[in-house]
Amino acid sequence: MKTLVVYYSRKGYTEDLALARAREENADFLALETIENTAGYEGFLNCMKFCLAGKSMTLFPYETDVSAYDKVILCTPVWCGDVSAPMKAFLRKERHHIRNAEYILVHFMPASVVAVADKMDQILRLKRDKLTQVHCVCGHMLKEETGA
Repeated sequence: MKTLVVYYSRKGYTEDLALARAREENADFLALETIENTAGYEGFLNCMKFCLAGKSMTLFPYETDVSAYDKVILCTPVWCGDVSAPMKAFLRKERHHIRNAEYILVHFMPASVVAVADKMDQILRLKRDKLTQVHCVCGHMLKEETGA
C-alpha cells in the first residue's frame, strides 16, 4: 500500500509527529506551506483571523500527485476547535483524490477533537480509517488517544 503523510505545522510540533509516522509507514510526505504569514506573534494572529472567519489559507503549489496514493495520513493542528486553515485548503483541493484517510490531530485543550475529525470526513466525503488525538502543551505531548 502506497502511503502519503501530509502535514501542516506552524511551530514544528505537528511536523515531528508527521515525520515520525512517515518513517513508521515507510511513507512519502508533503509539508504544506502557506503564502500568508504564519510565523511569530503576527503569524499567530493571522492564523486566528483565518480560523475565526472559517477561511482556508492559500497554499504554495506542490508537485505531489495525491491520487497516486492508496492511503493519506493527514496531520494538522486544531485551531479554535477547527481544522487549521492550510489543511482545510488542502482537503478542499484534494477531496476527489483521497480514497482512504487517517488523521493525526494536535490540540492544546485537554478535550476530544472528534468533531474536527468529523468535519474533515465531511469535506473529504469519506469515513476516516483512524484518528489519533495528541494533546500538546508547549511542545510536550501529554496524551494520545487512538480510535476511529
